[in-house]
Amino acid sequence: MKKNLLVAALLSVAATGAMAQVKVDSLKTQSTNQIGLTVSSYAYEESSLNVKMDATNIGIEYLGTYAFKNNWFLLGEFDYNNGSVKYSGSGTASGIPQYYYNLKGAVGYDFAFDSFVVSPYIGIGYRFLDQSLGGTTTSTGAIGYDRKSTYNYIPIGATHRFAVNDNKAKIETTFEYDYLISGNQYSGLSTVGAPNQNNTQNSGYGLNLTILYKQDNWGFGPYYKYWNIEKSQTNTFRVGGTTYTVYEPQNTTNEYGLKLTYSF
Repeated sequence: MKKNLLVAALLSVAATGAMAQVKVDSLKTQSTNQIGLTVSSYAYEESSLNVKMDATNIGIEYLGTYAFKNNWFLLGEFDYNNGSVKYSGSGTASGIPQYYYNLKGAVGYDFAFDSFVVSPYIGIGYRFLDQSLGGTTTSTGAIGYDRKSTYNYIPIGATHRFAVNDNKAKIETTFEYDYLISGNQYSGLSTVGAPNQNNTQNSGYGLNLTILYKQDNWGFGPYYKYWNIEKSQTNTFRVGGTTYTVYEPQNTTNEYGLKLTYSF
């Protein structure tokens, strides 16, 4: 009788352990495709010049993940955001077309614990932003010019997942630090009678935070993006016998938004 009870207890412990393993395995990175829709408040600022650009962005994104059987995974991500900008600085202007997109590829590894999984990753990223200010005239008569920003960066991040709602859903939190490798600021100054300029940016970083509640194939939650880019190198040029200097000042970008995702 005692022997039968001992066997039953051991079987129960083994079954409990197996169920726990199944639950934690379901929290690991899965091979999947994910599409998302975003809406956000975008704010760019050059504090030294009292320049601000604000917009409401609508965006789409795609995340593709391939999980190997040994806990390693690969991911590729693309997102595109679009919204007209309100400018303030040398006067004010509104309705300025703007868009940006990000491309990112990374490799990561799942670390499974009793009730959660942590998945750090590292990769390479590229960001491009386009602002069509050329031909714009502000309220004080200042003439605008086109701006194009490119960032090459290293994303270093981690995703944390744990089950909720009797394991029918999960909370997925991703935090990422983006180390700027190099950047370039293009200024289309030909619209104001000067040579177009490219200014190199070598110092800066970005932060990304996303918190998603996921159940079945759907996910929803807030996200935050931040960039802090230091002053660029300075160019000089001459127009009509006068020497001018041009540089991209230190600037920050804050973006707060909501995201709806679907996985398949």
